[in-house]
Amino acid sequence: MESDTSLLAHYRTAAEALGRSFALDDEGAPKPTISTDMANVSLVVPSIHPLLAIPTHGAVNHQPEFTAACVTSEADQAVLDGALALAHTAILAATDVALRERLLHR
Repeated sequence: MESDTSLLAHYRTAAEALGRSFALDDEGAPKPTISTDMANVSLVVPSIHPLLAIPTHGAVNHQPEFTAACVTSEADQAVLDGALALAHTAILAATDVALRERLLHR
């Protein structure tokens, strides 16, 4: 996965304005292993693939406890925050002439 650093920085700013934290990134925590075709797409199109944290109390994917954590108000808020942060990032990419031109001509 090749993230566009400018888009990622704008996403982070927008997400932090909504109260999201990037403490694990700042601490250098290992990135989770995920399986996605987005990595292939990112080699061709400027991309980001941000992850959202929700309180899972140690549960991980494919466990009933993780499923339960995904149907909480905290998980709903994470999805809303992520959508808003992505929307703000897209608006900035479309309205910042220099950024838009760089992204279009990558």
